[in-house]
Amino acid sequence: MEKLSEQTLAAIGRMTVAATELERVLARVGAEQAGGDAEAVFAQPGEPLRAARDAVRFAAPERRDTYGRFVEAAAAQLAISQAALRAMWRGGRTDATLFDETTTLLLGCRDALQKLVSADLSEAR
Repeated sequence: MEKLSEQTLAAIGRMTVAATELERVLARVGAEQAGGDAEAVFAQPGEPLRAARDAVRFAAPERRDTYGRFVEAAAAQLAISQAALRAMWRGGRTDATLFDETTTLLLGCRDALQKLVSADLSEAR
């Protein structure tokens, strides 16, 4: 692999943080079915997505499809971000633009899922 530019390293850092933020929201989605402890869910690699997928099955019927779409969109974006990093090691693209575009999509998923979770929490009160 070639030496990465400062811009690319910074973009990879932004993408990594965005992916982690998305996993935190997924942990919140999945926490209720995992004993209510989002931090415990978040602490285990891969667990936020697995727990969120499990939680979709228990969502209120009128929200199940919406949650399912959001969780699967998040899963797709997380997979894309991982694929971009793996491809870089195999001689793929190393320009900052790729990682910044992926970051934008990760943050969009995070924001949409967070809004859905916040709306449900507000309704529950």
